Amino acid sequence: MKQQINVYSKRILLSVVILSLLALNACKVTFIPGYDAKIAEQIENTSKAVDKFYLSMLDTTSAEKGGRAFNKFSEQYVNIEVELNSLLSKNRIRPLNENSTRICEITIQLWMKYKAEHKKDNTLSDGLIKLNQKTFSDLFYAMQVAEKGKEMVSNPPQ
Repeated sequence: MKQQINVYSKRILLSVVILSLLALNACKVTFIPGYDAKIAEQIENTSKAVDKFYLSMLDTTSAEKGGRAFNKFSEQYVNIEVELNSLLSKNRIRPLNENSTRICEITIQLWMKYKAEHKKDNTLSDGLIKLNQKTFSDLFYAMQVAEKGKEMVSNPPQ
């Protein structure tokens, strides 16, 4: 009788251990950085600067007769690049912020690529301007959604 109780106790203990391991395995905790209103504002401001850059180039210049020569836009390229680098630095120092950091890295890589193409060709067509503008609009949207998600986790809707 004592052996039966001992075997029964071992089975219960084994069942509890297995269920506990399954429950722990099913639980997943993901840590994300807190919301940063200053970074969200900088994302918005940089997005506007890039949008204005391309809209101004499209509306006030033409590809003919050197109207879109690289040297006419080099200072604006640098100013926006400074803002993008600042966003990257701020995202890199935030712990658990790999996704936002990666979006910033991609944005800078594309900015540098498009800048180099403009410099090499010394002009941009209307089509390229529109494509570049759309690309950056999508990237900034991804940055904004990522930051908004952090805000929602910090302050869930009631």
